[in-house]
Order: sequence, then C-alpha cells, then structure tokens
Amino acid sequence: MLGLGKFKEAREKAEALKVKLAAMNFEGKSANEKVSIMCAGDKRFHSLHIDDSIFKIRSREDVQEMILEAIDRAQEKADATIKEEMSAIMPSIPGMSL
Repeated sequence: MLGLGKFKEAREKAEALKVKLAAMNFEGKSANEKVSIMCAGDKRFHSLHIDDSIFKIRSREDVQEMILEAIDRAQEKADATIKEEMSAIMPSIPGMSL
C-alpha cells in the first residue's frame, strides 16, 4: 500500500507538471494543411491560421470541418503528452487509469 508521503510527492509533481504543460504548445493541422491551430497543454486554444487560398476553392462548411479536424489533432497531441508525462510521475494504483 502506498503511504501518504508518496501521494503528497505525486501531487507536488503533478502541480509542477501542470505548470510545465501550460507552457507547452501543440499544433494541429487539417489534412490538407490549410488550417492550423495551436493549443497549450492546459488545452486552451490561442492561435488559428487559415490559408486565404482555401476560401476560393472550398465551401464554408468545408473550412469549418478543417478547423474541427485541426482542433482534434491538437487535442490528441496534447492528450498523448499529458498521459505520457503523468504516467512518469503517478504511482501505479490498481483501478485507476489516466
């Protein structure tokens, strides 16, 4: 069984990781790379770029779909990094998964 000290240490490491992840940026792009979006490790989106040329050849709905695709990819990258970083600091506790 894990002691209180281990949980306290894990909590402190998790807080430090939260700060570290908030400073990281993750980019997601649409399949055609005409739309890109950036989010931080705390999953706040802070940058969106849409190539002007896309408006000449695609419908509004297509552009919206590209934005959603870019968001999904940025979140997937952030989630993968968060899971990897958390697994390095969290003790293995039966019944709990990240």
